[in-house]
Amino acid sequence: MATETAETDHICARHAICFRCFKAGVEQTRRRREAWAQRSLPFETLAPSLTPRELAHRRQMLAHLQAAAEC
Repeated sequence: MATETAETDHICARHAICFRCFKAGVEQTRRRREAWAQRSLPFETLAPSLTPRELAHRRQMLAHLQAAAEC
């Protein structure tokens, strides 16, 4: 085993794929999909304006979160 390179010391060189390599492949695929999905997103658009009802709801939810954080 001392003559093997660092690449063959890894478990995937001798056995089925390990979780670390599987996760790395999944993450690479996820990043590729996200990059593809964002290729046509407009990055210079303004945030949509909220209606008074939406603003009131947002303020109510923020107040609720603040109260929950204080508990």
